[in-house]
Amino acid sequence: MLTALFRRRVTAPAHEEWNAMTHTGGPQVLLAGSADDLPQIRQVLDHAVHCVYGQIYLEVGAGEAASARALLPSVLPEGMSLTLLERRPRADGANPGEPLARALTAWADEWATEDALDAGQIIAMWVGYSGNPAVDAACDDLAMRLDRTPVHLHRD
Repeated sequence: MLTALFRRRVTAPAHEEWNAMTHTGGPQVLLAGSADDLPQIRQVLDHAVHCVYGQIYLEVGAGEAASARALLPSVLPEGMSLTLLERRPRADGANPGEPLARALTAWADEWATEDALDAGQIIAMWVGYSGNPAVDAACDDLAMRLDRTPVHLHRD
């Protein structure tokens, strides 16, 4: 079983590395980033095996949802779903990256648990939006929380 692995400054996993993570009978996958990360997310999806399942979180600016969706494969792997997190100006001054940071934390609370470790579940995560304070803080928190789970967190 693969153990926790946390890397920084990785583009997308190499084809062989991705296959090693995903040829184990249906891993849980989380891909997350901003519209600027679409090329890397697309690269990962292009190399994903058909048995993967999971979630794609993509934070986009107001009015960018349709153009961002058009840059992804027209058909996602069967078990993958896409959630577009649209940034909207808010009276409370929410900053870019906060919707994605909240989504990452909520996803980990539900899926990347001690039960995943007990069940031998492998979870592969690729998170972009590098340099965004909210997303970086969420990933640092996830790295600390998930050090005992079989999670592979790649950052770009």
